[in-house]
Amino acid sequence: MDENPFSVLKSKSDILFVYDYTTPDFPEFDFSKYKSIKLLSFSYGVYAGAIAKMPEDLRIEKRIAINGTLMPVDDTYGVPVKQFELTEKMDSESVVKFRQRLFGGEKAKEHFEIFEQYLPNRSAKSCTDELLGMKKYVPQLATPQKKFDKVYIASHDRCVPTRNQKNFWQRAGMKNIIFLETGHFPFYNYVFLDDIL
Repeated sequence: MDENPFSVLKSKSDILFVYDYTTPDFPEFDFSKYKSIKLLSFSYGVYAGAIAKMPEDLRIEKRIAINGTLMPVDDTYGVPVKQFELTEKMDSESVVKFRQRLFGGEKAKEHFEIFEQYLPNRSAKSCTDELLGMKKYVPQLATPQKKFDKVYIASHDRCVPTRNQKNFWQRAGMKNIIFLETGHFPFYNYVFLDDIL
């Protein structure tokens, strides 16, 4: 995913979108002019944000995880292995089915229609390449031990199963878990992205 699906949301803050987790090497950014930084991680970005090399002196005020875990591919604590392997074979037809799976709950159809107007500017192949890249490096790295201040879990998540997210975060001792009556992509329930912080 890229920033395009989020462009419908308003924000009172500067936002840096980091995506494409094909390798664990993320671009560097100069944060020096910012006094307050909040890390909002979504889906596989929860894991990516935890392994990203940040400047030593960077003070992150809040870490928020949305519909992801620190074990991105796992039958109990992340995306089940067979489900992950199916998404590896995404093409232009199956990517539409995948996008439909992003939404759940009573506003699923409405939110899917909004998403279709703000599609990511990425091909199915680039998404597949990203998943294949993750498949290579995730098993080589230890599970990150980052702490989060708040975790959101969608009650109708068909991408990272709700049950697996609950398993992971409860095992991690997370107390501040907020359940959302949405599917995997909950953002269209908000007008301001800041409201989820």
